[in-house]
Amino acid sequence: MRIKGQEQIASVFGVAPKTITEWQVMGFPVAVQGGPGVASEYYTPACVQWLVDREIRKVRVESPKDRVFRLQGDKLEREELKEARLLILASEVEPLWSSAVLGAREFLAGEPPRLASLAMGLGKPALEALLRETFEQFLGRLSNWQAADDDLDEAEDEGDADDEAPE
Repeated sequence: MRIKGQEQIASVFGVAPKTITEWQVMGFPVAVQGGPGVASEYYTPACVQWLVDREIRKVRVESPKDRVFRLQGDKLEREELKEARLLILASEVEPLWSSAVLGAREFLAGEPPRLASLAMGLGKPALEALLRETFEQFLGRLSNWQAADDDLDEAEDEGDADDEAPE
């Protein structure tokens, strides 16, 4: 059955004509598009089917097959990120970070005797500068934690090269 005008189709669905206009933007079927002064025509079965499909899409639960495909896609995406080194496992980072934090901690723990001897007789501005420099060194050690690991790797490589040198 064809219905003419937004008011009539709106009354079929029990909504305001404005809702019909909003639904048309989302794909609500119009049998014959009207114009200024000419009402649009709607084919009722197509409109009912559109509304049913819309409501089903709202409540549709992910099927087991959809879930498998989604999980496979997620796994593939993670593997690509790992290959590009944009995703790094915590187990790879944690030992390096722990080592860097321990190194920075040891640095800071060893500073009181040095600072105490350097601070003797210093005025407040000079003491603040000394402490600021020490804190910057500490923070620099933390921020360059990868560089420290790279330096260790290079030192190990050089050590291996020395072991292979002819006598």
